[in-house]
Amino acid sequence: MRLFFGGFLLLCAASPTLAQDQSSRFDLVCLGAGAANRQATATVNAWDNQGGFGSANVVGNRSVPFDDQVNLWIEGEEGRLRMPRAMLPAIRGGEDGWFRVSSIEITPDEITGSIRVNPLNNPRLRIDRMTGAISISGKAGDYSGRCQRYDPETVQRAF
Repeated sequence: MRLFFGGFLLLCAASPTLAQDQSSRFDLVCLGAGAANRQATATVNAWDNQGGFGSANVVGNRSVPFDDQVNLWIEGEEGRLRMPRAMLPAIRGGEDGWFRVSSIEITPDEITGSIRVNPLNNPRLRIDRMTGAISISGKAGDYSGRCQRYDPETVQRAF
């Protein structure tokens, strides 16, 4: 028992920063830009020399650029993220625009996870803890920006 307890204390003392980072809540605000994937349709009409007529519908994808803000909070192994509106599909989950971040992994250098938008769309999240760079990549598009930590209890309002 002493050996187990001593080993546990040694493990806790060896990584106090990581243990502290995983248990306390922190909030991030990120400003950036991205490109959303949107469906595009067009109709093509054609006539031949004999007066014949043909018509076809063409369906494809187009990339739509956007600027937006992302908010994120993580506490332990739980987290929520407010996705860029341009990347949200018509059918989605979430609560008041906030989506659950699953498979959160916090290391001294980065934070990774996936955002549960709907059963078919789970974009990957990566935050570089050294630079504050954030990237979100999935079926609905890509987003990148810079994050900074803030305390929602003490932040001063702009007006």
